[in-house]
Amino acid sequence: MAIIEIKDLSYTYPGEQEPILKHLTASFPAKEWTTIIGRNGSGKSTLARLIDGLLPIGHGQIMVAGTPVDGEHVDLVHQKIGFVFQNPENQFVGTTVEDDVAFGLENHRVPRDEMRYRIQQALNDVSMAEYAQTEPAMLSGGQKQRVAIAGILCLRPEILIFDEATSMLDPQARQNILGLLRKLKIEKGFTIIAISHDPVEAAAGDNVAILNQGQLVAFDRKEQILANTDLLQKYGLAVPFTEKLKQQLRGQGMQVPKEYMTEEQMVKWLSQQ
Repeated sequence: MAIIEIKDLSYTYPGEQEPILKHLTASFPAKEWTTIIGRNGSGKSTLARLIDGLLPIGHGQIMVAGTPVDGEHVDLVHQKIGFVFQNPENQFVGTTVEDDVAFGLENHRVPRDEMRYRIQQALNDVSMAEYAQTEPAMLSGGQKQRVAIAGILCLRPEILIFDEATSMLDPQARQNILGLLRKLKIEKGFTIIAISHDPVEAAAGDNVAILNQGQLVAFDRKEQILANTDLLQKYGLAVPFTEKLKQQLRGQGMQVPKEYMTEEQMVKWLSQQ
C-alpha cells in the first residue's frame, strides 16, 4: 500500500527556465525504506522538499497518507513527516540535548508530563539518553545526527525523510546511523525515504529510485537496481563494490550469482567456493 502518491509532478525554481523535476509520477510503499539516488542536480532534494511541503508545488499533485500537500494542509503534512537534514547543527536550538529534543514538543504545546516521557523515549530509541544534559556542541557528528533524529521521533510522525543525512559523517558513524534507521523501520514501523548518492547506503533499504535530469528513470527493489550495473553506469552512478568484484570474477571464468549481494553475503559465498 502506498503512503505517498505523486502524480505528474513538475517544479521550476523561481528565475530558472528549465524545470528541475519533469512530470514525475511515483508511489512510495508504506513501512518500507526507499532510497532516492541520482547525480547532483537530478532533483533528489527538491523532490524531498516538495513531499514535505517545504516548496510550493508548481504542477501536479502529492498525497501523503491521504492528505494533499498544499497550503491548506501543510501543517497536517508536517505532522505526518519528520525531515532530517544533511547538517544536524542546522537543527539545533537548545543549550542541552534534552532542551533541543523538547523544542518541537513545546511548539506543539505538548503537556509537560507527556513531554518528559516522549523525550526520554526518543533518546532511548537513538541510544542518547546518557547525553541528555550534554551541550550539543560537545557531541560527535554521529551523535549530533542521532539527537536530530530524536527531535523528530518525539513528534511521532509516520514518515521519516533523510536528505543526505549521513554524507558528513565518517564511515563508522554512517554505518551506525544506517543501523539505527533499520531498527526504527523494523521495530517502529516507519516509512523511510533517504536521499543519497551512495550505493552502499541504498543497499540498507528496501527499494531504490533513480532520478536523472528531473525524471524518474527506475524504481524497483534494491536487489534489482543495484545488480544492474549497466543501468547504474548509464546514469553516472557508482557501482557497488560487490558488483565490481563479481564482474572481475566473471572475467576470470567464475560462475557468480546474478542477484545482488551485500559484502557479508559475498564473503559467505566466497568462503563456500
